[in-house]
Amino acid sequence: MSCSYYLPTPTSTHYLDKYIRFISSINNPENVITESHHILPKSMGGGDHSSNLISLTPRQHYLAHWMLWKAYKNKEMTVAFFSMNNRSNQYRKKDFISNSKIYEKVRTDFIKEMSISSKKLWNDLDYREKHKITNSSEKTKHLRSNKAKELWNDPVYREKMTESRKKAWAEGRVNRDHSKCGAKGALNVAKRPEVRIKNTGDNHYSRREGYVRPSCPHCGKVSTPLNIKRWHGENCKKLIH
Repeated sequence: MSCSYYLPTPTSTHYLDKYIRFISSINNPENVITESHHILPKSMGGGDHSSNLISLTPRQHYLAHWMLWKAYKNKEMTVAFFSMNNRSNQYRKKDFISNSKIYEKVRTDFIKEMSISSKKLWNDLDYREKHKITNSSEKTKHLRSNKAKELWNDPVYREKMTESRKKAWAEGRVNRDHSKCGAKGALNVAKRPEVRIKNTGDNHYSRREGYVRPSCPHCGKVSTPLNIKRWHGENCKKLIH
């Protein structure tokens, strides 16, 4: 099927043909909520020019990414489609499975709520004046300058910063004009050979004798300390549900 834009060779030509027919058939009225979609995804080299952009309703946007995922099954399309299915919303349950109608409902509600909230805030004269000042680059610089002067007038803060600067000068991490030294990398503790060899390969902490991988107290999952901290403990799904 001929088209005005080039799409790479897919894993499934069936779904790519469906995607092209789907995009070619879009003709939404002006009064519906839409999202901007890249016909050729940016991860595949698509740009932001108008010929590569199309306005889709949330449901159409979901279906478009579903067809791209089915057509290519690569990392980029999988991540893009997964992000649409991984949104936190009021419809999510333990065995939640998203679909285009749920995504459209969630996205439409979100846009409406954000619009109402923004209008309410902007109708507040104090809020409007505050953000007019904040959004001005010159005003922002002035506010930051005043804040810096206020901090420097605190003797405890001034003494702490002075000691820190003297230490940096003595170690050669920065020059007297506060510019960084070229030798910064060599002074980085994490890059020292003795430290690097200590934390790599067979010397890594996870391979040392007596090391026990941590586990989640709620679901019993055993993993790395970083994963346990991020996904388990107070963030564990069993605890949340």
